[in-house]
Amino acid sequence: MDEIDAVWIARASYENVAAECPWCHRECTFNRVSDLGTVEPVTGRDVQCLHPDCGRPFRIIGDTANNAHETLIYDAYVLLDRKQYMNCVLSLAQAYEMFFSLYLRVKLVYRSYAADSEQLSDSLNGTHQALLDKTQAFAFGDMRKLFLHHMVAGPPPKDLVEANAAVSRLSRIAKGPSEQAIEALDDPELVRLLKAVQTTEIGNLRNAVVHKQGYRPSAAEALACLRETRDTLFPLTQLLDLHDDVMWYVTHLQSEV
Repeated sequence: MDEIDAVWIARASYENVAAECPWCHRECTFNRVSDLGTVEPVTGRDVQCLHPDCGRPFRIIGDTANNAHETLIYDAYVLLDRKQYMNCVLSLAQAYEMFFSLYLRVKLVYRSYAADSEQLSDSLNGTHQALLDKTQAFAFGDMRKLFLHHMVAGPPPKDLVEANAAVSRLSRIAKGPSEQAIEALDDPELVRLLKAVQTTEIGNLRNAVVHKQGYRPSAAEALACLRETRDTLFPLTQLLDLHDDVMWYVTHLQSEV
């Protein structure tokens, strides 16, 4: 292999990464699953140019470190530019659902595991899988109510034993917390963001798009959804300190002890 500096990824989306081949100077788009064989962030990866008349090897670096739901929001900008407004709405609604899932994973699994360094990784995997099994069939409304319920329900379980018990009790909630319960939280910014989650109509718009009516949103509707999702989920993710990496919590929680 000829010596050449690693190439920075030019664009990274939820499904693909794109980089310019340093030999033929044409862009190559690598699918994370089919071409790279991993959905983990690409910190360094040897690839081959996808253009048949080149095909030379090079190395790519510099993938995004965003959470999955954040990447979907960034992807929506591209869909908006391409006037793919239906897909833009679908991507943004999915970002909400993935945000809800991440929050439950952090509160019920990651923090519980990090609180007790003696717990085995097999126990972590078992609790995580139980959570996935419990919520697999939950729709947008179910996940939103679960998220809001756990936001006002108090601190996370102290260990995986308590976490397993909490996961086993998970079920669809008929009604989410009241506006008064949310307002009782002592952080005005958190209250504002939770109310935005409570009142968003993006789940209903997504249903109109995907169900038999095949609703086609306008540019204004798609842009409004993008702005709302961005202005709600980005600050909420930061405020709740959400990271899809259990070792982040192991490191930070133990350093606080």
